[in-house]
Amino acid sequence: MPRPPIPSGARRSRIPPPPRGLPKHLRPWWLVLALVIPAVTATVQTCQLKRLDQAGRPQWLVRTVHDGDTVTCTDAKGEAHRIRLVGIDAPEFHQSYGPESTAALQEKLGRRMVGIDGGALDQYGRVLATLWIDQRNINREMVAEGHAWVFGRFAPDADLVQAESEARKAHRGLWADPQAVNPSQWRDSRPPQP
Repeated sequence: MPRPPIPSGARRSRIPPPPRGLPKHLRPWWLVLALVIPAVTATVQTCQLKRLDQAGRPQWLVRTVHDGDTVTCTDAKGEAHRIRLVGIDAPEFHQSYGPESTAALQEKLGRRMVGIDGGALDQYGRVLATLWIDQRNINREMVAEGHAWVFGRFAPDADLVQAESEARKAHRGLWADPQAVNPSQWRDSRPPQP
């Protein structure tokens, strides 16, 4: 039976010859390894590059929660990225309610895979993104539970504004303190760090 023609543009895979001096009784094993290793390598690379959540967002592994609005994640290639949760501003760690805000984000994320929606960089080189766990918008949850303000210097997200309004009315989280200070005001009142 004649061999079917190879489609144009396709490459015929070539099995490398066994190394010189390989005993004859090991040559069948060389053939198995020569066929299996490239297939396994290609499968692993494909899995790493196509790690997406159900909505098609890239998934990264959370490594460190720095505060209530900043984390470090590792992408599918193993590269670390500092991420600033876009649209929110959490109390600084040394500010009133800062440790609680950090703990709330840590509890939500742990060291798990999160969907990353965004990609622009801020002036500090951080990735601006919304974090997702399945269908849960973590940025919105932080605001709705009173762990962060809406970052309102630019056109704020209407959904986040509504979540903050509801959290204020219910005195959730940091809104239990009637004298809560916006993180940007708190930062402005501090002396600049060298």
